[in-house]
Amino acid sequence: MIIPSNIGIALFAYNRPSHLRRVLIALEDYKIDKIHIFIDGPQNNKDIACQNEIMFMLKTNKQIKFRIYKSKKNKGLSKSLENGMKIMSNKFSSFIILEDDCIPRKQFFNFMIKSLKTYENNIRIQAICGYQLPELHSKKSKTLKSICLKNFMSWGWATWSKKYKIYLKNRLSVKKINSPIINKIKKMKTNRRNIWTLNFIKYSISKNNFFIFPNKSQVKNIGFDGSGVNSSYTFKFNTFYTLSNNYRIDKDIKIDLRKSKVQTQVMLKRIDLFY
Repeated sequence: MIIPSNIGIALFAYNRPSHLRRVLIALEDYKIDKIHIFIDGPQNNKDIACQNEIMFMLKTNKQIKFRIYKSKKNKGLSKSLENGMKIMSNKFSSFIILEDDCIPRKQFFNFMIKSLKTYENNIRIQAICGYQLPELHSKKSKTLKSICLKNFMSWGWATWSKKYKIYLKNRLSVKKINSPIINKIKKMKTNRRNIWTLNFIKYSISKNNFFIFPNKSQVKNIGFDGSGVNSSYTFKFNTFYTLSNNYRIDKDIKIDLRKSKVQTQVMLKRIDLFY
């Protein structure tokens, strides 16, 4: 698959070589040959052993050319992601983000590339998200469509560097936001320093910005097996995949209020599984 030179692909890994390998197999199958990979520093001997395996995996891979950014110190999930995204925004005009538990499906990259081109100049669109909840996932449609929803999901996503830099410049100036999802996260007993999306969500709400999603999930999340830093064990995010015959990426898209309401309800119900 040919990825335009102005679009970068970033992959974040830490201490799950078996999960990462499944993501790399998918990338190899789709002929993705250039990846920027970010690895946060280890916290203990187990992490060191896992990262040694990851480095061996990367250095012996003959199909993908990796630019490896490996931290000596442990920054934590949030800072590691934000540091990597800042680097990507300085190198490319737009970038695609994957983590080691998000396996892109066959049409993921085409959907991202088409959407990035279509919505680049739409100031209301903050990012493109590749995953879709089972409750909104179209099982029978043979067309891969774009829909506009209210809430952000970071399981395989993309944005434009210009928009991301505007967010970085203004994120700390956002005042109190009245959002049921934000309010519930704040009430949870979790380390909010590891939730980088909190400021991103607040900023998007303050600007009344939205997100493009596929009507059929283009990402398989394999992280809900109890192995992740911030995730639990569940099958509630699984989706059945069907290949689409064609695309419909509508330029003059409007937010789908009904589906956004469903999305919010589902996310509120399962928010403890996210964080």
